[in-house]
Amino acid sequence: MRAFNFGLGALLIGSNISVSNASSMIIDGKLDEPVWQSAQQIETFFQVVPATHEASQNKVRAKITVDQAGIYIGIINFQDQQSRKKQFNLQDGFMQAEFNRIYLDFSGDGSSAYLFATTLGGGRQDAVVTAQRTTDHDWDGDWESAYYEYETHWSNEVFIPWHSVSFSPNREHSGLASIGVGIQLYELKSNQIYANQKQTLSNSDFFLNMPKFKVHIPAKTQLSFVPYVTHQHHFTERQNKQRESDAGFDLFYKPSHNQTLSVAVNPDFAQVDSDDVDVNYSAVETLRTDKRPFFTQDISVFNVDVLQDTKLIHTRRIGAGSDDGTELITPIDGAVRFVHQGTHNQWGAFAVRENSLDNAVGKHFYAGRYSYRTANWRTGILATHVERPWLNRQAQSMAWDSQYQSQRWSVQSALLLSQIDEQERQTGHGGSLNIGYQFSPNTSISGQYLRLNQQFNNRDMGYMKRNDWQYARLHLSHAKNIGNDWLTRVKHTLEVSYEANANGLKLPAKQGYSTEFMMANGAQWTVHLDYLDTGWQDNIGAQSEAFMQPDAVEGRVLYQSPYIGDFSWAASIEYDQEGLSGHAQQYALDMTWMPHENWNIKFNNFLRRGDGWLVANERNQITQYDRTYFVNSIEVSALLANNLELSTNLQWSVLEAKSKDVFVIQEGMLHERDQVDTSFEDKRLMSQFKLRYRLGAYSDLYLVYRRGGRDITSLERAQIGQQPWLEGVKQNWTKPNEDSVIFKVRYLF
Repeated sequence: MRAFNFGLGALLIGSNISVSNASSMIIDGKLDEPVWQSAQQIETFFQVVPATHEASQNKVRAKITVDQAGIYIGIINFQDQQSRKKQFNLQDGFMQAEFNRIYLDFSGDGSSAYLFATTLGGGRQDAVVTAQRTTDHDWDGDWESAYYEYETHWSNEVFIPWHSVSFSPNREHSGLASIGVGIQLYELKSNQIYANQKQTLSNSDFFLNMPKFKVHIPAKTQLSFVPYVTHQHHFTERQNKQRESDAGFDLFYKPSHNQTLSVAVNPDFAQVDSDDVDVNYSAVETLRTDKRPFFTQDISVFNVDVLQDTKLIHTRRIGAGSDDGTELITPIDGAVRFVHQGTHNQWGAFAVRENSLDNAVGKHFYAGRYSYRTANWRTGILATHVERPWLNRQAQSMAWDSQYQSQRWSVQSALLLSQIDEQERQTGHGGSLNIGYQFSPNTSISGQYLRLNQQFNNRDMGYMKRNDWQYARLHLSHAKNIGNDWLTRVKHTLEVSYEANANGLKLPAKQGYSTEFMMANGAQWTVHLDYLDTGWQDNIGAQSEAFMQPDAVEGRVLYQSPYIGDFSWAASIEYDQEGLSGHAQQYALDMTWMPHENWNIKFNNFLRRGDGWLVANERNQITQYDRTYFVNSIEVSALLANNLELSTNLQWSVLEAKSKDVFVIQEGMLHERDQVDTSFEDKRLMSQFKLRYRLGAYSDLYLVYRRGGRDITSLERAQIGQQPWLEGVKQNWTKPNEDSVIFKVRYLF
């Protein structure tokens, strides 16, 4: 915790706030400094989940004040010691304790917001909330929080420096600026949420009705320098390397609140965390997140809201594997970005150059963004350019997007273009439209449409599940508040969808209904019933031709126990029809044990068995497998001492695939092949043991040990499943593909 001094040019909030005297503010959660007595008070909170909108003054109260350094928010939560749950969680981890959420719209115009959440126990989350009300948890900010417990209540104290975010102050003639502030309490024992506004992020008018406060925001500049050094020792050689050392830095300069210049030299590829085990045999790429500061800061400026996770900028492409396949991670020589956020005009651009290595295999990335916004409407253009010298390839993409927001209507649209120049020019296009209407806080309807033609390709810098695609969906949601002694809310959801390729060939599409029961004791039941209608499967993989896939019915029941106490769990059972004529059962069990308020141990188990799993083995050849797939993970997180965190993650998976039927696709028909066996086993292990010592914002010491292995073996059908699962895990551990120790230090100057 640090002390922050108030300047003499103190603050004003609203019309009834007096100028505070110079004093010292200590972030300790107590709210006992004299300045809090003159801070703006928020006394009325509404129940927003379930959305009864019942007003209360005995659940939560909040205070807001500012100074030259930033904004301070104090929250008093009226929960006695017997009814509240205290628990620590790692940064951006799942919060299984009482917690407060704070949404701050620094510009006060709904262009974006920042989320800050903190638990009773010291856990924290932060995220960027875009104008389309999507949340990106990759962003990590420079802010502080602390809690303090009393017999009848507990309090949170949060400090966010002005320099931690980029925004355009919405100043009036008086010099005061208007900012939006949304504050929530999540009550763990009942799953109920209380807020100082009647809207949540699911409501189209969330930004429009966010309470506004008038504050004095000082003009100031900020320079931040974050160098890092890493050293890795590989006990098992990795790409003929036994030792690797690296260094680089990020430099952030803010001449004003609404402008940021970012420069990076060899920016760190990640925050030393390994990706989860990913067993993916489909034609759809797994979408990964990115924690590199250079790419997460001000990323909302470049956001374009397109359906089905379609992105023109997917930053994990930058610094990924080299084009010749020799490097898993390509070093980045340098990167630069500038962002300007004006009252109506917003623009930004970045350029990144990878190291060319020995064979000109590095890539060059460029992007530019301009948007214009008013209170209810915004429109803009995003353009990207990628140069890949080793492939003699250049790729461009462009999007023109618009958004309209009102009390009931929400509209987002985007027109997309792509152009690839390699051996010949390929030009593609697409469009996205999302229209939502809110009848009431508990009832809403939305319609979505996405079309990407066969030539559209944004994968050089972006992400898409597929092209050659027409996707349409109608989504209806209705919740009924019950409020008796055992049931608080019933929520119904209905989805109707249609899919086809760009030539109009009908694809399988899912129609679904679900009901969610929120119990008074905090437990939840959810029932899903889905119907996958018949259609042509044209995206099985390996560039195979389309074939007709029959319809299927799916059913799932999920139970989540109350989160209170030292142990909680969730379990689901699913029964599906799959493949051509098969069936599958799926079981999941997640258990969390909290033996101490600073310790959290999670056991996650997933099992799927079925006899209709379809995989493309080669072009126009598919196999229907008897498949058993099991994943087990054990995660431990702990606060060992003040600022010293321990996290461990052990994941292992076993996939046993017995060849049942092998087909050749010819002119849309499936012809069975005899005496062909494509059976195989896939066993994987990933483990990570990490110590992190927090020195401050963007300042850490890491010591990490990783060990993992992967074994994919083709076997005869009779041999599948003969080896015990734990024996396969043992082999992956004793004969690892990765076995390394990593030391890393970074520090914010």
